[in-house]
Amino acid sequence: MAEAPSFNRPVPPATRKKFAVPPVKIACLSCRASRTRCNGENPCQSCASRDRPCVYKPSRRGGPRTRKKPRPTVEEDHYQTSATSQDPIAGVPPNPMSVANYIDPGAGLKNLMDPQQNDSDLLFDSLFINGTSMATEPQVIQQPQPMVRTYTSDNSILNAYYIFIHPYFPILPPPRTPLVPDELVPLYQNIPRDVDEPSSPVALAIAAILALIPCPQDSNFLIEESVLFRRKYAQFLAQSAFESIEVESEKPESALEPRKALDDSDDDLTRDPFHADVPVELESVIALDLLSVYEYSQRGNLKKMRSRASAALMTAMNMSLHLHTDEEDRFSEARRRTWWMTYICICQSSIVSNVHPTFEVFASSFTAKVPTIRTDPEAWPIFIKSQQAILTATQFVIELNKAMKSGADMKPIYQRMTELEVILEPLVNNAETWVRDCPLAQPVDSYETVVAHALRCIAKIKVNSARIKVHRYCAFFDLPVFSTKHCDLKPMSGKEKDLPDLRLWTACHGTCGNSPTSSTGQPGKSTSPTLSMRSTPASDGHQPPVAQTPIFPFSSHQSTKICFKSALNIAEAFDALPYPNTSAQMCEPPCYLGIGSNIIAPRTMPSFACCAMQCAYVLLSVYEKTQAMYPAWNGDAEILIKNLLGRLQQGLLSILATLENYATSFEALGGMRDQIRDKVYSSLVFDT
Repeated sequence: MAEAPSFNRPVPPATRKKFAVPPVKIACLSCRASRTRCNGENPCQSCASRDRPCVYKPSRRGGPRTRKKPRPTVEEDHYQTSATSQDPIAGVPPNPMSVANYIDPGAGLKNLMDPQQNDSDLLFDSLFINGTSMATEPQVIQQPQPMVRTYTSDNSILNAYYIFIHPYFPILPPPRTPLVPDELVPLYQNIPRDVDEPSSPVALAIAAILALIPCPQDSNFLIEESVLFRRKYAQFLAQSAFESIEVESEKPESALEPRKALDDSDDDLTRDPFHADVPVELESVIALDLLSVYEYSQRGNLKKMRSRASAALMTAMNMSLHLHTDEEDRFSEARRRTWWMTYICICQSSIVSNVHPTFEVFASSFTAKVPTIRTDPEAWPIFIKSQQAILTATQFVIELNKAMKSGADMKPIYQRMTELEVILEPLVNNAETWVRDCPLAQPVDSYETVVAHALRCIAKIKVNSARIKVHRYCAFFDLPVFSTKHCDLKPMSGKEKDLPDLRLWTACHGTCGNSPTSSTGQPGKSTSPTLSMRSTPASDGHQPPVAQTPIFPFSSHQSTKICFKSALNIAEAFDALPYPNTSAQMCEPPCYLGIGSNIIAPRTMPSFACCAMQCAYVLLSVYEKTQAMYPAWNGDAEILIKNLLGRLQQGLLSILATLENYATSFEALGGMRDQIRDKVYSSLVFDT
């Protein structure tokens, strides 16, 4: 029979298992962060071995909780233990664990109500201090903050130029290599970092325009703080670009030894070019042209727009860029594009300012060759000719207003109107034959197919806008529609003095129909207008001494019809303008600023936004005329009127969408957008 084990012999001490010692009540911050066990000393064993600071911080969960019952004293604990072990069961070894512990749930496990484990801090640390899911600090929800797009190199800026600017303002040669997706790096307002600013004027000017475009990560790009951050950063870059131009034109001798400054000619710039096919000396002209558009579309500063464009023109002519040359090298295309885009800018500054240009538009000395696009050789000539057409029409409006105000002889004005119609009608008809075969989201490549398409769209917009300028007075007598002044459109004053204009408009509708035009209605065959005048009754029924309406070479019906058709052409051409493609791959339009972004990529360089206002003016004027002539719809007229109003509404919605897209980046165009939006969404407009 086997010998029964002796319960009285000494039992060797059991080996302590890992983590058998309870966790300390307060662990140091370093151990909490690294999720290692802390022994509670100062410094603790873990920090001492790693040579790191050991700092303790009281718990933020309130510390140990107040116990409901006081802990028993040593004597009471001994008494209870003795009482439960007075009558031991035979054959059962004495054990400090009571019998009740064997029959409770979780028999043999440590009681969770042990005083040592009743501390919630201690309990939490024992469970999670070594777990991977422990969160020692509460998570802070990051609020969206303003950001602006930046680029880390000249190559990334150049790539972004071809994405956002080149389709609408092709002042640089075609790209030498295929484009890559946009490489912007957001700069956060509250997280400052070092930014490698570009050094060349053209890179700074491009970066200034790009900074206005929201980042795809910015979910609150429309809030005032975000808009202000982009505005300030863009202006900083624009000012840096202008200062860089001044710095590059400086001579060290002028500051150190002025008497030697005239001894030598100006030194050539020795820095690396921004574009491999553009000589360094052209970069200042290109930067000034870009800044000219920036001043108009972002800051609304027409004076600075003209100043930048004039400086670019003077610098370009000093380089003889306007003269024809048979020299052909890898810089030839860059010289041609720089000159003709400078020509476009100086013309545009006169158009939007409604002033005479400071140079001869058709000067015989402007003999430089026109740039070329391999896939569409006619795109550049058409684009340049359209700019000349709208500038000429603007000069006609200036002379017309001056003659009407001074009461001068109108015969030269009528004759000029007829001449301009003969010029503009073929240009408009030709633009209507263009076939759109380019996807709206096609990326820019070396063939520049999308650039040619954009130039043709802009040309179509400008020639139709020029035709509206010529006929607008006869069609609507320049009656104001908008509450504020835009381009050469008068604002509504809301005063009684506008009523005579309304009466003259009504009289013009009645008398211009008898103008001596040919029976075919073609303006080119119109005879010279007569100078007979017809009296217009005053509002009180009395005959004024002098209130006469001139007889135009076109009837009001003819001019209104011409303006209406041109306005629809403008709206259609704006819809056909391509979108910037940030992915550098074909996609369905419209393109967005990035993956996951809901911001449609904004078109840029909207120096011809006044054409949108001309279009909207005509559409709204035709609507008001329709409402005045047909206050009550009935019979067959109802179908025709609804069809007409539908086309008017669609045209206005297209213009509104265009200005909304532009205003995403360019703040100055927000005023135009608001004017159109107020009219379109007014309860009095298009309520059918």
